[in-house]
Amino acid sequence: MNGTQVKSFLLLTVLAIIGFGPLSVTCLIGMFILLKRPEWFYRVVKNLYRDRPCRSGDPKMPAEEKGKKATAARIKSFLCLFILLVLDIAPVPVTGTIGLYVVAARPCWFRTLVEKIYLGVNGSG
Repeated sequence: MNGTQVKSFLLLTVLAIIGFGPLSVTCLIGMFILLKRPEWFYRVVKNLYRDRPCRSGDPKMPAEEKGKKATAARIKSFLCLFILLVLDIAPVPVTGTIGLYVVAARPCWFRTLVEKIYLGVNGSG
């Protein structure tokens, strides 16, 4: 595990424990990230996948197409987080558990999703 994985794993463990409450803080943080696309989250994901090779998309895509792809990815992700927010009302913190899986396994689909969400934002593609 690299340093970013350890820090992210500890943070998500705390968020998963807090997730036993009536509202999923993890989902709300995810929704904030989708709306604002903060630079720090993109850096965290890049560091998380530093030693994990994953294939990237086409960087020579026209700006208009990048915007459409980013918007579509953000809408789909927001809807998924909304559904998880509703599911997290149950006694099991689903979103925190998924987050722990992503940090531990570092699946390429998550990095690809983040790259799509951040298309055209501050040197991200």
